[in-house]
Amino acid sequence: MLTRAATLAALVLVASPASTSAEDIFRETFQDGDADGWGSAGEGDVRLTTYADNISMRLSNAVMVFAAVTTQGYDQVSVSAAFAADDLERGEACVFDVSANEGADWIEVLRVGDGRDDALTLHRGSFTDARLDNQARIILRARIAGNSNDDLCWLDNVAITGRWTAEAAAVEAFRMDPAFLNGAGPLPHPVSTSAYAPSPRASAANAVGMGRLRLDPQGGSTIRILLDRFGFAAMPNTAIDTPPVIDTGFVIHGERLLPVQRGLTLTEHPFWDYVLTPGRVWREPGETGWMRAALPFALVEKNANCVHNGVVTFLIGPNGETSRAAWQIGSETCAYFQFDAWGMAAVTLERAQVAGADALKRRDDAERAARLPVRPIEALGQAYPGIDVTAFGSPQDVDPAAMTTFGLVVDGVHFTGGCQTRFGAYPYCEEMVLPSYSLAKSLFGGLGLMQLEARHPGAREALIADYVPECAADGDWDAVSFEHALDMATGLYQSTEPDVDEAAAVDADFFLVGSHARKAALACSRYPRRDAPGQTFVYHTTATYLLGAGMQAFLQDREGPEADIYRDLLVEPVWRALGLSATMDETRRTVDDRAQPFVGWGLVMQRGDLARLLDFLGANEGAVDGRQVLDRAALRAALQRDPSDRGLPAPAPPLGYNDGFWSYDIQRYGGCRQSTPIAFMSGFGGIIGAIIPNGAAYYYVSDAYQFRWARAVMATEAISSFCTGLN
Repeated sequence: MLTRAATLAALVLVASPASTSAEDIFRETFQDGDADGWGSAGEGDVRLTTYADNISMRLSNAVMVFAAVTTQGYDQVSVSAAFAADDLERGEACVFDVSANEGADWIEVLRVGDGRDDALTLHRGSFTDARLDNQARIILRARIAGNSNDDLCWLDNVAITGRWTAEAAAVEAFRMDPAFLNGAGPLPHPVSTSAYAPSPRASAANAVGMGRLRLDPQGGSTIRILLDRFGFAAMPNTAIDTPPVIDTGFVIHGERLLPVQRGLTLTEHPFWDYVLTPGRVWREPGETGWMRAALPFALVEKNANCVHNGVVTFLIGPNGETSRAAWQIGSETCAYFQFDAWGMAAVTLERAQVAGADALKRRDDAERAARLPVRPIEALGQAYPGIDVTAFGSPQDVDPAAMTTFGLVVDGVHFTGGCQTRFGAYPYCEEMVLPSYSLAKSLFGGLGLMQLEARHPGAREALIADYVPECAADGDWDAVSFEHALDMATGLYQSTEPDVDEAAAVDADFFLVGSHARKAALACSRYPRRDAPGQTFVYHTTATYLLGAGMQAFLQDREGPEADIYRDLLVEPVWRALGLSATMDETRRTVDDRAQPFVGWGLVMQRGDLARLLDFLGANEGAVDGRQVLDRAALRAALQRDPSDRGLPAPAPPLGYNDGFWSYDIQRYGGCRQSTPIAFMSGFGGIIGAIIPNGAAYYYVSDAYQFRWARAVMATEAISSFCTGLN
């Protein structure tokens, strides 16, 4: 029996040559004896059966099966299927239908009812509808309608066909050949992401070199707005359609193109900063004398955490001459501003010595060596037979079009989902930049205070008003400790209703002002005193910011004016010990002489960093190679592993909050006889990192305001039990 309880987790865009006739988008005959990609739900049995050398999928009772397919790039889409049936009664039927709007509406393709149920004849049906054209995801569903106690339906010959459109064909067919890159014409549209990566016939560049690289996109660009909730495109002087100039030292290390400047790079651009991660160099057959280079980059909104991932490619000649560069952006993790952008850039490459080049190479080698072993999410079924693979990254939880990436960490292995863009898979998944948003409240605020307490016992009880002068004026903050601020329990609030106070901080421009003085003044005065500290949870990013300001002053008071809470509490003792990427060497800060870290948001990372951190926290409880680098007692409380310290209930049960980490009592979802709170981190827009008590950890990064993940946690029961108590 199939154990899957969800639909296909990852969608693949079928890239086919241009054609005016219908061609296959999806076809399933089950003749390979495999039902991969199909999920099931409801009571009943699902299995593959054989009759006269033909294999079909048999459904019984009230079970349903699902699959998800993309039709992006196709029009004139047609869906067809076949059913055989047995033992149907009046009003009962085998039904095959399809949805193009996440199940809100269903289009019936085929119905086989009583009188056509000879258990032998395959009855066929098909349906063509424009609603199915060019969809990021359509859902296929087969079910038994009616009482369905003893009914049997055999599903077979499921097919989706369509016409590959001229626009899609143009995207797929466009090639970044030397004639184009050395020419003068514009990049007419976004192209397949495969154009920014080595082809299957590529060879190693066998090059060495270093110097300075400048990419200037002022030669022209195009932006296609997909979502703009705040009207950025209409604002004057934002230059949102043109990336900033990228200027970095570089070192070629084998096939790796290493930018010297990693992490968040501040620019003079009015809207964008950027992050660079390692790229590639290679040679394509027939391109004599030319070496290709590609560099992943991400645009990051100033003073915020939205990340738009792109890639740039260009040619390097034998004497250091360069072509112009093509670049495009076709994905993001940003719930309120989404777009495609593309264009050409002028390239200047200067060969010169780079200080610290050998150290840069060693750091890159160490960073890759420290990553957890990576396997595709589909390999979970081989490693843990019986596990419901489709529960991870399930379209029932997160819209695939909004998913940046997802993964499960278990037994020291990182099982990864895809990293799709709107033009194919991102060519450099391990280098893709991810935002933290409020994951930083856990990773920076929570772990930072654990480190501060370990270095200076009693720091948790230090008072905000003693270290943040802006909060000392009216006495409301006098009894509020660092731990109270971390717990979101300052006793100062306007409303306990979810998101009301956080929205008030947005309205007051707390997130937009650039200086520490203005942020601190707004945070200290935003909410009135309502009750004693430590009594009531109310979510305030302002509280986490003030915690960071207090921690910074406290650390500098103890260790000198050059001390920095991000560098000294996290980067050096924790991030470096774990071998995390150089992308995490810096965080978003105020734009003034103080350069106060935001603490509550502003980190950027790569997916290997997130996986390593989750494994470090959950499976290893703050230890690296057996050496404890976090206060274990405080971490256990934050992870809900200390029954005497569960933290405070949040306004929406069964949620709780403790030491910067959320918790969700999975008993409410079913499966556990006793209360089983599971700690998790949560970020704006749809970012989750759940630390499961059985040693596994699940994460996803998305941007459609969807925060469902209990299905994935329940699926890990097939690995080992996570319930606290007997079941």
